[in-house]
Amino acid sequence: MAQLDDIIAPVRSEFAAFRRLLDEVTLSEQPFMRPITRDILRSGGKQMRPLLTLLTAALHDNASDPRVQAGAVLIEMIHWSTLVHDDVIDEAYVRRGQWTPGTLLRSKSAILVGDYLFSKGLAQASRAGSFGAMRSATRAIELIVDGELMQMEHARRMDNNEAVYTDIIRHKTAALIASAAECGVLPSCGDDSTAPAAQKMYRFGELLGLAFQIKDDLLDFGFSEDGEPVKTGKALCNDLKERKMTLPLIHAMEGLSFLERRTVLRHLRRAADDVRSVEWLRDFVARGTGIAYSVARMEAYHQEALSLLSEYPASAVRGALEAFAAYVVGRRM
Repeated sequence: MAQLDDIIAPVRSEFAAFRRLLDEVTLSEQPFMRPITRDILRSGGKQMRPLLTLLTAALHDNASDPRVQAGAVLIEMIHWSTLVHDDVIDEAYVRRGQWTPGTLLRSKSAILVGDYLFSKGLAQASRAGSFGAMRSATRAIELIVDGELMQMEHARRMDNNEAVYTDIIRHKTAALIASAAECGVLPSCGDDSTAPAAQKMYRFGELLGLAFQIKDDLLDFGFSEDGEPVKTGKALCNDLKERKMTLPLIHAMEGLSFLERRTVLRHLRRAADDVRSVEWLRDFVARGTGIAYSVARMEAYHQEALSLLSEYPASAVRGALEAFAAYVVGRRM
């Protein structure tokens, strides 16, 4: 798998400029906010979404445009804003072995921090005239909220199927990654989201986002793409504990009789409070074809994304985007 440093290489100077701008934007006048934003924005995140913005911009010879830089900042701020809000909604306490901001702060304060990050990102984009990025990002937020609501409703009813699952992850996860890819090319398209290049990059990001979420769902079960157990640094089976039916479980349940399906759903209802039910469900998925099928779907999205890049001439930037796509499906956390 490609190393992150190799992926950054074609836009190294632009990525450094982005990070400087991010530091400037997040320097708060409020003393209360300074250590919080410092810890959130420097807590080990790879900043993959803004990197994608810079790479798609470089693919169209536009990575140093101030509007691209501001768009990259906006994407990163929205990403962290949604993470902080999700930590509160999901009552998630640990990420990559560290306490989450939603745990360290009271829920009310965490929500305000998320709002602060979002508003700062929008303000920077507005100052830079990144109006295409603002439209793209706010559309992504609409889709993310819709996806969260869909997921909550289907988790309550426990009636998910693959079509519904795909719709949820297209909204919840893929929308922001698609926006990140689109924001890189919009300034060179006159901020026209209907331009062929903008639509192509949006679809490229969407495909990566779909693959990314399936990979996350595999890792939540503690399995790699070859079905082998893998250590991720995260608590396992959080989705099961929240009654979320992700693709490995959905496919594993296909073809079950009514009584067999009822047994699975009974364990899913108990999973929030019963470790044995979680273990039963994980073993059930591991015994079936849910893992292999999910890997195949992830790879199909990955290959479709690569086919879009093949329409561009070979270059260091195209190679970095291909490595970016490989990183998405090959990561271990």
